[in-house]
Parts: sequence; C-alpha cells; structure tokens
Amino acid sequence: MTRRYLDRKTKERYKRLMRSDDYPKHITEHGPKIPELDETLTPKRIIYLKDVSAEPCSLSEILEEKISELNKTAEETSRYIKHVNNHLDQQKIRINELKKFQKIFEKQIASLDANQKVQQN
Repeated sequence: MTRRYLDRKTKERYKRLMRSDDYPKHITEHGPKIPELDETLTPKRIIYLKDVSAEPCSLSEILEEKISELNKTAEETSRYIKHVNNHLDQQKIRINELKKFQKIFEKQIASLDANQKVQQN
C-alpha cells in the first residue's frame, strides 16, 4: 500500500524526522523499511523432501495406510450425505405443511370475500 501525504508540509516534516535519526534511511512511497519487522513478516518456505525420522516402510504398509485413509474419508462422506438427506427431508415436510396452510388461507380469504359480496348486495 502506498503512503499518501496530506500536504507538502507533512512530507517535509517526515523527511526532517528521518534525517535526524542515527542511521541513514530512504524515503520511498512505501515508507521506511524496518529490517526486524520485514524479516518476521516475510513467509518462510520449508520443503520437506523426506521424513528424516521415519523408518523405511514396505509397499504393503503404505497401501494399508492409504486404504485406511480412504475408508475414513468414505465414511465421513456417507455420514455427511445422510445428514444432508435428513435435512432435505425435513425441509420437504415443512414445505408441504406451508402448502397446506396456504390452501387453508386461500379458502378462508375466498369465503370472506363471498361473505363480503353477500353483505354488499
């Protein structure tokens, strides 16, 4: 984000403050750089190519581990699908109830309109 100066006086005052410090700094649009802060804010990337403390595994052990992970994922997915289906069933029941209420409401309004027309005649 670029630094915006309100007016020329603010920019000149900022330059004077920077010159009065013990060590030279640069004035840029982004403001002065603080080395300690810049190092902490930059993300550090670590790439692990191999688990150092792991013992060598056979192919069957790796397959069993992957299959167990796949089974867990499938179980979680099936539980989620059951939950969603249950929720949808409840919503369908609620919609059917609302449709019944709407029909009752329309019948009552129609009967009131008929009563009102009879009273007007």
